Amino acid sequence: MDKHRKAERQEQTREQTTLTALEREMSVFVRRALRSIWTEEDDEGTLGRWTYALLVRLSDDGPLRVGEVARRFGIDKSTASRHLARFEEVGLVEAIADERDARSALLRVTPQGEQCLAKARLARMQPLRRVFASWPEQDRAELTRLLARLNVELDQLGGSREP
Repeated sequence: MDKHRKAERQEQTREQTTLTALEREMSVFVRRALRSIWTEEDDEGTLGRWTYALLVRLSDDGPLRVGEVARRFGIDKSTASRHLARFEEVGLVEAIADERDARSALLRVTPQGEQCLAKARLARMQPLRRVFASWPEQDRAELTRLLARLNVELDQLGGSREP
């Protein structure tokens, strides 16, 4: 029985050590990613993190209701509505009729919004290309797979809170 308890304690210690290292590395990654890649809107008009994330979601998933955007981002409907109204004012998104429910509107990315999104994606790819230039494709694919898995688990844990 003593050997069993000792093995359990060793396993718990290893797990705690791994989780501590993982938490530290994730903290460093997020800080560096925010500073180096996913910046706030700058003077050149590139899209900030929230604008980018919302436009990507609308572009990838097609027209969505405000409530659906709020749900997917884990924010209040009023907050999503404020953000999306601002995007509509500057021509990044537009409201269209919902064919399934005439009382509702869907929001979709405008051609101008798609152009801004393409420009932002290009800008975001440049530092990623530099960082991953020496990585074999297999490693990049594995990291992508693991990050996708992590994102699914995080969504299940507490709802999506993009970006």
